[in-house]
Amino acid sequence: MSKLLRPLLVVAAVVGAAFGYVRLLENKGYALKPGTVAPGFRLPSLEGGEIDLATYRGRLVVVNFWATWCPPCVQEMPSLERLHRTLGREGVQVLGVSIDEDEAALRRFVAARGVTFPILRDPGGRRVAEAYRTTGWPETFVIDPAGLIKEQYVGPAEWDTPEALAHFRQLLSPIPGPR
Repeated sequence: MSKLLRPLLVVAAVVGAAFGYVRLLENKGYALKPGTVAPGFRLPSLEGGEIDLATYRGRLVVVNFWATWCPPCVQEMPSLERLHRTLGREGVQVLGVSIDEDEAALRRFVAARGVTFPILRDPGGRRVAEAYRTTGWPETFVIDPAGLIKEQYVGPAEWDTPEALAHFRQLLSPIPGPR
């Protein structure tokens, strides 16, 4: 069995690497660049109804693509919640876009962890995650009050460190213009 299993694992690894490389080539040069208009979306919310990104025009929006089965996503969720609680009243809106297929598992996850920011559903990442050209999870976009992509982060982050909070506050500050 071991002699048969080893070649199959090697083939699976090679196919997986080739698929990842093709995906990388497809996305090269196609990533959403800072300063481009963030793709609009309207997605169902776990709380009921739909949420439209345009609703948050005038606020700094942190759009986090994630899944309950993704360990790095789970790892960063508490810091996203703390960011929401700390800067939500100052103009930062956190939106979690879950790519989970299983809504019941998603609801259990959110309830167990006390997540209070809006969780939107994009099952399989087929609509919005594709529009944002995500390459993995978690992946986070910071959208400025004018609706432009300001920053993109691939991988987990600590969103509520003193440095991160100061950075978000700076992004909220109006840019001084000529007098």
